[in-house]
Amino acid sequence: MRHYLISILFCFFSLNAFAAPQQSPADPNLAAPRYLALIKKNSPSEVEMLFHRASMLAEEVDNLNAYEPIVFVLHGDEAHAFRHRNMEQYKDLLALAARLEESNVIDIRICETWMRINDVDRSELPDFVDTVPLGPAEEARLRRDGYIYF
Repeated sequence: MRHYLISILFCFFSLNAFAAPQQSPADPNLAAPRYLALIKKNSPSEVEMLFHRASMLAEEVDNLNAYEPIVFVLHGDEAHAFRHRNMEQYKDLLALAARLEESNVIDIRICETWMRINDVDRSELPDFVDTVPLGPAEEARLRRDGYIYF
């Protein structure tokens, strides 16, 4: 019985050791939250809507440089909008994306695995877009690093 109780206490304290430290909202060292776009429909219109939302939020911030850009990891049909051959169809989306990237409001990353499956060469994408080996793995990594969904 004593060994069982010690095991339970050990597990409890071990789990709490990995919990995030609690900081008060008044703490001046409290880091600004980092955001990851939650894309559900995998459509260019959904991404454009999220870009507009990010733009509106950025306009309300006093010191935008104090924040990390909102990360957009694209690994579905929405990424087709960023191909050069679709530039005319999605020119408003691409212009907004370029402006928000330039202002450090967003950071767009496209999945290289999706690119291979869809026969998309890096040269077909705008220069302001980055690539990552595997989109879902990048999202998981960002979540482990403390990013929250936007």
